[in-house]
Amino acid sequence: MSDRRNPFGVPHEQTSPASPPDIFESLPVAAPRERDRTWERKHQGEKVVYRGVDPKTALRVRQIAGELCVPNGEVARALLEYGLDAYSRGDLNLSPRPNPARLRMTLFPSDGAPVGKVRKTGKRKSAKGESWRVVTTWRNFSPELKDEIGVLASEKGLDVPVGELISTFLQYALKAYARGDLALNPVEKATRYSLALGGDF
Repeated sequence: MSDRRNPFGVPHEQTSPASPPDIFESLPVAAPRERDRTWERKHQGEKVVYRGVDPKTALRVRQIAGELCVPNGEVARALLEYGLDAYSRGDLNLSPRPNPARLRMTLFPSDGAPVGKVRKTGKRKSAKGESWRVVTTWRNFSPELKDEIGVLASEKGLDVPVGELISTFLQYALKAYARGDLALNPVEKATRYSLALGGDF
C-alpha cells in the first residue's frame, strides 16, 4: 500500500516543471561577412547617374528591358545611341529656347511661361513635379557615350540640362521602337560556370 498515492493527502514534494531552454540562444548566428566590391570598383566608369530624366520615359525603358530580359542600362544605351545618331545625321532637330525661370536653355518650354524676369516675393514654394528631383541610374554605359552626351548638354553644346537631353533622345528612340524602325534584339550572353570547392552550402 505504500506505493499507492493518497488521494486526500498532500504530495510529498512540489517540484516546479523545468523551464524549456531559450530557442533563440540555441540558434546559430551567422558570422558577419564583408561584401566583395571589386566588381563595382572595376565597372564604376560604366555607371551613369542623371537628374531630371522624365520618369514615364525611364519607366518605359525599364518595361522594355523586362520584356527583353536584359539590363535596363543596355536598353537605355541602345536608345540613346539611336537618338544621338539621328541628331548627328540631322533627322532629329534640337532647338533649345531660353527658359525664363533659369539662366540656361530648355528643350521643353512651357506655353504659359512669362517672358522676362519673374519677381519673387516671400517664401519660395516648392513646385510640384519638378523633374530635376528625379534621379535615374543605369549601368553598362561606355565612357565615350557619357562624354558625348555631357559635351552636347554643356555650354559648349546646346547648353541644356542633361536630363532634358536624355529625355528627348529616349522619347525619339521609343517612338521609333514603337513604329518598328528600331529593333532591339537581345543576344544570349555566354556564361561560365565553376564549382564551389571547400564551401558550405
